[in-house]
Amino acid sequence: MNVPALISAFALLVVLAGCKGEPDSRQGLADLQQAFPDATAAPPAVQLALAAAGTNEFGQGVVALQEAKNVPGLSAEQLQTVEQAAQALTRELVRRAESGDARAKADLELIERFRSQ
Repeated sequence: MNVPALISAFALLVVLAGCKGEPDSRQGLADLQQAFPDATAAPPAVQLALAAAGTNEFGQGVVALQEAKNVPGLSAEQLQTVEQAAQALTRELVRRAESGDARAKADLELIERFRSQ
């Protein structure tokens, strides 16, 4: 068997295994909506994140979700869902930025500025 082909196949398997189970941005947002079934009772930061993501403002959505992690009274499941949704949106922004999307790059810079405060 061709050794370089074997290495490439192994690397592909590692990458695919690492990606399995990580929600994409749509699934992350759907999970977020399920974690807060009464949208009007959801914390304002979660409402803002959902609204921002709904209009493709993923950078604003991630920043709002970072704020939502500081809201008192969230259950462990809700906190985990907030974190997973933020990660899913960030992964989508990274994917877009790597494809040359200037807006995604600007959104990633916004997130970085927020995190460095």
